[in-house]
Amino acid sequence: MPHVTLRVLHGADRGKIYGAVPTPVTIGREEGNTIQLNDERISRYHLKLQSDNQKIVLTDLDSTNGTKVNGEEIHVRILRDGDMIALGRSVLLVGSHSDIDRRIADMAARIPADEGDRARAMQRRMERASLNQSDVIEDLGKAKLPLLPGGPPPLPEGLSPAQSAELSELLDYIQAVLRETADGAVMRPGHEKVEIDFAPWQGLLDLQARLAELLRLVAEPPAD
Repeated sequence: MPHVTLRVLHGADRGKIYGAVPTPVTIGREEGNTIQLNDERISRYHLKLQSDNQKIVLTDLDSTNGTKVNGEEIHVRILRDGDMIALGRSVLLVGSHSDIDRRIADMAARIPADEGDRARAMQRRMERASLNQSDVIEDLGKAKLPLLPGGPPPLPEGLSPAQSAELSELLDYIQAVLRETADGAVMRPGHEKVEIDFAPWQGLLDLQARLAELLRLVAEPPAD
C-alpha cells in the first residue's frame, strides 16, 4: 500500500509533519478525516489522496474554495514528491527530505548529456548547502524584500557563546540555501519573470519546511 508524507508549510498547523501516512487519505477540517487541519477556509472534507498503479492521485471533493497543486487550480492530479498543495490558508509539501532528494536525482539522471555537467554541478551545490558548507562570497544584505518594511528584526541579546554559535550556524544554513537558489535563477531577455531549476526550487521549499518545524518547536517545546 503506497504511503504519502505531507509537511505543513503555511497555516495554523505550520510545522506539523504527517509521515508515511497509508492511503487512502482524506484532508479537511472535520473530525473523521485522516488529516484534520485547523483552517476555516477549507471544506469539511476537502480532498482525497488515493493510490492507483503505484501513483498517488489527488481528487478535490468539490470543495468550496478549491485546491491548487503547484499554483494551478485542479480537480484531479497525480502527485509527485516535491509538489505543493494549497487549500484554504494552508500549504502542504509532498514528500520527506529523502523522497524529494530521490526525485531530484532521478530527474538529473534523465537530463541530456550536454546538460549533465550543469546538473551535476547543481547537485553538488545543493549538497554543500545541505551540509552547511556554503561557498557564499558576496554579501546580499542590500537585497531587501517588502515582507518586513522596517528590515529584519534585531538579533536576540545576551546570548551565550554557544547560543551565538548555534544561531550563526542556522543563519549560515539559510543563507547558503538562498544563495544556491539565486545562483540558479535565470531572467530571460525581455521578460520580467525569473526562472529557477527544479533542484534549487525544491531546496528552497525544503528550507521553508524545516523553518516551519523549528518555529513550531519554539512555540511548542516538547515536554520534559
